[in-house]
Amino acid sequence: MIKQVVSNLASLKLSSCGIAVSGGSDSIALFHIITEWEAENKPEIFVASVDHGLRSESKAEVEFVKKICDMKGVKHFSLKPTMNLSEAQGNLQDNARSARYQLLRNWAILNDLQCILIGHTLDDQEENLLIRFLRGSGVDGLASMENMVVRNEILWIRPLLKYRKEELRNYLRNNNYSWRDDPSNHDDKYQRVKIRKLLKQLKSNGLIAPNFVKTADHMLRASKLSKEIAKHNSKTLLSFNDVGQITFEVEKFSQLFGDTQFRILSGIISWFSGKFYKPRFSQLENMHSKILNDKLTSATLGGTVFKKENGTITVTRELASIEENYLVKEEKFIWDNRWLITLKPETQGKLYVRPYGLLGLNDHRFSITSEFDKNALAPIPTIITNKSVKFVPLSNLEYDIDIKLLNQDSEFYKFF
Repeated sequence: MIKQVVSNLASLKLSSCGIAVSGGSDSIALFHIITEWEAENKPEIFVASVDHGLRSESKAEVEFVKKICDMKGVKHFSLKPTMNLSEAQGNLQDNARSARYQLLRNWAILNDLQCILIGHTLDDQEENLLIRFLRGSGVDGLASMENMVVRNEILWIRPLLKYRKEELRNYLRNNNYSWRDDPSNHDDKYQRVKIRKLLKQLKSNGLIAPNFVKTADHMLRASKLSKEIAKHNSKTLLSFNDVGQITFEVEKFSQLFGDTQFRILSGIISWFSGKFYKPRFSQLENMHSKILNDKLTSATLGGTVFKKENGTITVTRELASIEENYLVKEEKFIWDNRWLITLKPETQGKLYVRPYGLLGLNDHRFSITSEFDKNALAPIPTIITNKSVKFVPLSNLEYDIDIKLLNQDSEFYKFF
């Protein structure tokens, strides 16, 4: 097992690599396998643990991971959501998972990491397949996890997908390595726990074959084909500008395969929001019907605004979904999940980031050197103090700062 895992990673010739480690047996096994990998071209290893703030034990679990990282001389990062997930709307575990991936993605970008390793196993594959089948998911939902996939500009690698959880625990026991059990993994109020027990029962009764997970592999092939068709059609349908506005003609859109239409809508929304997970299909259906409805003038989904005029849809980031005044705490950070902002080290004073569309009329003592309309410019970041505007992209203002739109049009098709 160990030789196969490190051999696969060695072939990628990585120089830096992040590992998501929660303290559970899967991620701890992955951590030890990677840190004990002996090779001249071994990448530099970094570890991140996410404390969702939902359980009293989570802080101690992060400290446990930090301690073993210190023992092995590996740099450890503790990540925590800025919002209180227990007060957020929607499914708690889905919200926690989305926040976790967003935090890991931003961590990787800010630290120039080439990839993130995560400890998903064959057991996770089976659980996901059954959960999504019972939820009524389509081809994408039933598709298997991929060993390697680029999402949100990051290469995500799952080196342990062919192995069972018990194999990993045996590896840990044989080497006297400890791990932490999450009590929620035994709490029947969570759907995943119920599914795990149901799978065990189905297997014991001979109702699920050993190659049950092959269904997900078949779905993955079908999903890839559908994505390629949607990408091909998008390149002739969609137009982009430099501040992240998209336009397309409704008539051309309506002539595409139904699956392609939904993929394009999902890709647009994910691209604008920067979120790891796609919107639910029921939400897409509602937006889809509005776009094809002649009466639509404006509709919003996932922090994305769709406006229709003269048969053309214009899509922009929703201004109301952006934090009004973001206090700058670091020289390099990601704002609104879309913009990478880098300040020069000598920058002085308290700075904030505010969307251009929320600047007051008195702040406009500068000129914008572009022909973009106000809806396209409204979501772009501006740098301000309590008293003045320091920098606005595309303007005549100068400041020691670099602002880059992360998800440019070349990245769009990776959101399918």
